[in-house]
Amino acid sequence: MSRPRVLLIDAGLGNIGSVLAALQRHDCIVELAQQPLCLDDTESLTHVVLPGVGAFAAGMEALRTSGWQSWILAHWCPRELPLLGICLGMHLLASEGREGAPGDGWVPGLNLIPGRVQRLTVDSGLVLPHVGWNAVHWDESAGDLAFGLPDAGDMYFVHSFAFQTFDMAHALAESVYGLPFTAAVGKGLCYGVQFHPEKSQKLGRNLLANFLTLKSCLSAA
Repeated sequence: MSRPRVLLIDAGLGNIGSVLAALQRHDCIVELAQQPLCLDDTESLTHVVLPGVGAFAAGMEALRTSGWQSWILAHWCPRELPLLGICLGMHLLASEGREGAPGDGWVPGLNLIPGRVQRLTVDSGLVLPHVGWNAVHWDESAGDLAFGLPDAGDMYFVHSFAFQTFDMAHALAESVYGLPFTAAVGKGLCYGVQFHPEKSQKLGRNLLANFLTLKSCLSAA
């Protein structure tokens, strides 16, 4: 079986080094790119990972000006192969986001998974950002992405905003910080996780391994 060839998108959104190191621990070929690939190079890819930290508006502006927004929508998504968004990368998969938007407006996202990103609602006494280890409760619909992961296993989070899906079928996992919030989303082979698998030790490594071994994507390798 061919080794997965993974594109790690570096759109200047941070968190690249730790994600690169985490992917390199697996049996895959990792390509780190700051600019969109040409069509010939795109054809040999099997997976894409979009990491990031920071505000939604700045993230979408970075994707737009670098050309990654067009590449993802026009060249990657039509191939129906896996894409994983991590933290801000997860948020950018949404239809729209509030963080960094002028006034009380919304900034359009990639709209790959219908939903919106807004500030976490927390009980009194809790502070933002939500930082640290927290239990992730997986839904059965998570399928192979959550294979072998225990329910309520701890992952590492750093965030103040959360993804709210328009269709609950796209919510694959939840965690609780005072109130429940969505910890993972998915539609087709497009996935997003709010936590940082690259900082989540064994369970994070297991999740990345699951993403890289999805049968439906390796058949195109």
